[in-house]
Amino acid sequence: MDDSTINSQIGFLPLDLIIQILSRLPSKSLVKFKSVCKSWYLLISSTHFTQLHFRFSSQTLQLVIQPPDPTDPNSEKLLFIDSSTPSSNLSLDFVDDCIKVRASSNGILCCSSVKNKGVYYVCNPITREYRILPRTRDRPFTRTQPFYEATLVGLCFNPISFKFTVVLAGFYRSFGQFRGNQFVSNVFYSETNSWKRFEFPLIDEFTHMNRNQAVHDNCSIYWLTQSCTHLLYFDSEIENWGKIALPGEILGTQNGSRVYLLEYEGHVSVIQISQGVMSTFVMKDRNLEKWYLLDQVKLNCIGCFANSGIPVGQNRCFVFLAAQRNVLAYDRRSRVWKEAGSSSRCSSGSMYPLWFSAFPFKGSLFPCKF
Repeated sequence: MDDSTINSQIGFLPLDLIIQILSRLPSKSLVKFKSVCKSWYLLISSTHFTQLHFRFSSQTLQLVIQPPDPTDPNSEKLLFIDSSTPSSNLSLDFVDDCIKVRASSNGILCCSSVKNKGVYYVCNPITREYRILPRTRDRPFTRTQPFYEATLVGLCFNPISFKFTVVLAGFYRSFGQFRGNQFVSNVFYSETNSWKRFEFPLIDEFTHMNRNQAVHDNCSIYWLTQSCTHLLYFDSEIENWGKIALPGEILGTQNGSRVYLLEYEGHVSVIQISQGVMSTFVMKDRNLEKWYLLDQVKLNCIGCFANSGIPVGQNRCFVFLAAQRNVLAYDRRSRVWKEAGSSSRCSSGSMYPLWFSAFPFKGSLFPCKF
């Protein structure tokens, strides 16, 4: 159905005006508006509108938090937090399985099945659509990981083509033999609906925080290694693993400092917390390993959060810092800290801190069944 047909069925308002109004509304509201009439359903479901809406919705950074214990009866309920509105909940009950969130990209989540080892899903919690990925031929990764999950899980969703890539990687035993220092990965391409296997020599490990904080940049997915000396990345365009050194300022002041990997407006960024100062670096050129210092923030005004808070999301306006039961948001414009969401305290009885299962999230209407 073309624009003129849609316009004739919607009413007297110009179609462009209706599109501009609707594109600025929250994703959850638009899902409900699909039921208003056939014309609105076609409009909101169109590729042009979906991409236009994401241009506005992506400016609002949210956190999605899942109770860390997959056996928790509330584990299917996701807590959504942003910088200005009260927190809200969404359910993953549309997937007929007990699942755990492993990665996030442009409003799409990659989840692993807790009951069925080696089964992975890609879903949009807003539209409640999901796609189950075919099993890989390899046996599940087993080395030191709970639930026989891969050490690293990464997702890269392209908001233009709607294609996505999922990376499962880690050290594991194959047929009873330890593979030494070979880092083995399986990469899923939605375009071909198939997996490819790659190996990469690696002598390093990953903390739980490193595994959670996977960042995508164009066609690559990045992880921070436990040594905090470099980033490990997989480039799906040239199908190759590689490394990039962290900024020299971080490498020269590692004693007593903490380093975290985050995305910043589509770019790779690392945040260092050292001696009560939070420094944000953004990657300028991967090939030349060039970084630039974005800003520095003193943390003495937030007390104990300076020692326990962990950066879990950021954009040009805000930085989210998660601790045991609270999430703080730093406004880069006014340079003021505040609690994110009026009810952002975790209601789960788990003793795990919020950052243990927190992922940055951008609400979208993107389909995941392409």
